[in-house]
Amino acid sequence: MQISVTFRQLEPSEALKSYVSDRLKKFKRYLEGPLEAHVVLGLEKFRNLADITIYSNGRVIKGREENSDMYAAIDLVMDKLDMQLKKHRDRIREVKADRSRPAPASEVDETPAMPTIRRRHRVEVPPLELADAVELLQTKGTDLLVFTDVNTGALSILYRRSDGGLALAEPVLG
Repeated sequence: MQISVTFRQLEPSEALKSYVSDRLKKFKRYLEGPLEAHVVLGLEKFRNLADITIYSNGRVIKGREENSDMYAAIDLVMDKLDMQLKKHRDRIREVKADRSRPAPASEVDETPAMPTIRRRHRVEVPPLELADAVELLQTKGTDLLVFTDVNTGALSILYRRSDGGLALAEPVLG
């Protein structure tokens, strides 16, 4: 993997270069062919910026994060790239699985077909208070968080509504 690191408004540091290189080398397992990565580490006012672009077989993966700590910004952008690469890998697996399935029979079936489950995720369910769950949902940047309420011990689901507000679902287990 060819990695180029550029520093903007920041003193070049061998420690930062090696940290970025070590983290980027872990992405080789998701990508094939010649890999090239351009990393821009910079400082704007009081924010540390990490901007990474990876080129692999005509595919471009980009990520940009900012934080008050440069190492934290690098970790955040690496997590973002990791999620993109995992989604890409899962899509490729789904396409391969769809191609390997036999064609459906041409018989007309009266009963409606059960929807197929395309993807199954294992979800970590951390014990949290509601305020901590809201904060975690905001920092993760996701739309859904499943957690166990430490006050009640019940399973809770916090999600972002289409209007931007948050909603809490507390399922009743039968």
